[in-house]
Amino acid sequence: MTKTVLTRKRVLALTWPMIFANAMIPLVGVIDTAVISFDGDATDIGGVALGGMVFAVFYWSTYFLRMGVTGLTAQSIGAGDSAESQRTVARALLIGLVLGFVFLALKSPISTLAFHVLQGSETVEAKGSAYVAARFWGAPAALGLFAITGWLIGAGHTRTALMVQAVLAVLNGALDVWFVLGLGWGPVGVAAGTALAEWVAFGLGLVLVLRAFNVDKAVLLSRLGMRQLLDSKALKRLFGVNFNLFLRSIFLTIGFSWFINAGARQGDVLLAANQVLLQFIMVWAFVLDAFAYTAEAEAGRAFGRGSVAHLRRAIRLTSEFAFACAAVFSVMTYFGGGWVISRLITDQAVREAAIQFLPWCALVPVLGIASWQLDGIFTGATRSAAMRNSSLASLLIYLALDVMLAPTGGNTGVWLAFLLYFIARGVTLAIGYPALERSVLKNT
Repeated sequence: MTKTVLTRKRVLALTWPMIFANAMIPLVGVIDTAVISFDGDATDIGGVALGGMVFAVFYWSTYFLRMGVTGLTAQSIGAGDSAESQRTVARALLIGLVLGFVFLALKSPISTLAFHVLQGSETVEAKGSAYVAARFWGAPAALGLFAITGWLIGAGHTRTALMVQAVLAVLNGALDVWFVLGLGWGPVGVAAGTALAEWVAFGLGLVLVLRAFNVDKAVLLSRLGMRQLLDSKALKRLFGVNFNLFLRSIFLTIGFSWFINAGARQGDVLLAANQVLLQFIMVWAFVLDAFAYTAEAEAGRAFGRGSVAHLRRAIRLTSEFAFACAAVFSVMTYFGGGWVISRLITDQAVREAAIQFLPWCALVPVLGIASWQLDGIFTGATRSAAMRNSSLASLLIYLALDVMLAPTGGNTGVWLAFLLYFIARGVTLAIGYPALERSVLKNT
């Protein structure tokens, strides 16, 4: 197998489709918030915020399916074993669909338990509960999409991943407008539009992945037989990597849930304002994650080849672009965010509060980029235990900071603690990097 040298041109070729594809992922949340903002008030926005967070706890806790598949796929391809990369996504699809249907079956008790913990007003919680009931119908498709996207990134089919995410975002926007502005369904319409769009995107993604395998039916069936899929060694590795990533995702979701709930404790207006600003963060995080995804795939290939030189080159080339883009996005948010908020948010109190705290939001790209890049590098090398430990340590630091700063600082304290959380995530991962390089050498 030819081992090409990674160049800046190749980094851009792999990354630009994922920039747009990743922008589509949080765009679903942005569209949801924007559409409900046109038609609703602070309680509608807050209901979508809390309902979305309830779903996100279970949705993002299974993000290990995307991360684990990318790392293992890239490592298999780096080692010249394309058949194992195909078995990896098949195993992950089975896991994702089973988990998705379990979540769907348990949507009522999940919602009841969650709204005992969250602290919104009675009206906000009622609207949030209605959102959750509708949104969980898309859970199996959403989790299946994680596995599909993970394989496409790990195998280098980033343009195909872009196509799938574009269909999801465009269809979601169209259905949101129809269900909310046309039919007047409110938060339920937002959730139903997203769920239906996820099923369509999942079907398209599955077809495209099978086509990308580029093998005839007989070869594919021989590779994906039950004996191969249930190989004990492969399953042990898959579950070992994914369990740690599952815990990492849980800890990260708790952190973001804590931030949303911190706003809810201060009233509906600040809850809604923080939710609006969180959409900026999610867009920039996912766009910048495109560079981390390229680093992730290349780190996986470096691990498969046992090449520290390839790893270091991948880190350097992807990080050059990532840090430059992060600085640009911070400046864009600071100077242009107010214009966007003024045109999207009709509720005057929510609009004014969001603009007041916009400068804090603008700092997130430059403070968070190190953690996002390191996340990709550690994922590609499947150093999931280190990611688990880092996520837990940074979460505990964040919770302690919020407890100290929020009671006296109000929403300013909430944002300060949140920014320090991003710094803590980067620092704790950086501490574990030397061990990551040693693990690459051991794989030679």
